[in-house]
Amino acid sequence: MTSGGHSRRGIRRSTLRSHVNIGMVSLVMIMLFMITVMGLVSLTSLNSQATMGYEVNRLEAERQDLLEDSEINDMLILEARSLDTITESDVVANMVRVKSSEIAYVDPVVTVASSAY
Repeated sequence: MTSGGHSRRGIRRSTLRSHVNIGMVSLVMIMLFMITVMGLVSLTSLNSQATMGYEVNRLEAERQDLLEDSEINDMLILEARSLDTITESDVVANMVRVKSSEIAYVDPVVTVASSAY
């Protein structure tokens, strides 16, 4: 292709690619813009990762607190079920012993429904 737009066979006076002339100031401005964009992208990425790290740490601390509360609750349940606690309760203290002549023992009754299982 020639500079006039006509192509002649075997003769090439200029190349097909276009020439772009960028001044030094424009090149520096483009570079600063690209560096700024890359910095903002990396800053956004690091900020989101740091936020997730704080969230994970908060959830781990909350999990630890819940485990401690669960252990305390288990200890309180075991203490409430202990024989000493039951014997010292007001309900047991107000109970009256039954005379042995008033106790009636019943043999277990076998039903038809229980044999089906």
